[in-house]
Amino acid sequence: MKELDFNPYKSKDEFRKNYELHDLAEKHGKNLLVQWGVDFQEFGQDLRYKKLWEKGEDKPDLILTIHNKKILLDWKGKHSSRWILNKRAFESYKKWSNKLSANVIIAFFVFDKANNLTERKFAVIDKHSCIESSQKQWDKNRTVEFPEELPDFTKANLLSVVYK
Repeated sequence: MKELDFNPYKSKDEFRKNYELHDLAEKHGKNLLVQWGVDFQEFGQDLRYKKLWEKGEDKPDLILTIHNKKILLDWKGKHSSRWILNKRAFESYKKWSNKLSANVIIAFFVFDKANNLTERKFAVIDKHSCIESSQKQWDKNRTVEFPEELPDFTKANLLSVVYK
């Protein structure tokens, strides 16, 4: 077996812990989509338990179908109201948007320390302005940030993306 010549920035536990908030966001978000009558199917693959995970083509979590229009959506669970996204994922989502001629929505769900949902916002890639963050994150990843106020993740606001 080949020995790797690098030290990962995240341990296996730290890597998987990142998914806890994602899973909460996904649970709340899918619940809302069902209530709103929005059809969706899984798109991105959960790689957290793969033995060796490499950087690659990130995919949004879902494909939504609203009035025969496809929209890609990715869940982001946060503990703060800072609307940031891994730059590698952002670039990959833009490629998927172009490839499938579909908008990409990043749905941000904010939770307090007890994991109670406190806020729901969303950004549409290439519609909401973003900037590259000035510093790398603790895990050495570069990020992009949506610095302006984002709309609430509501059915009416989601439908406004479809009808623009």
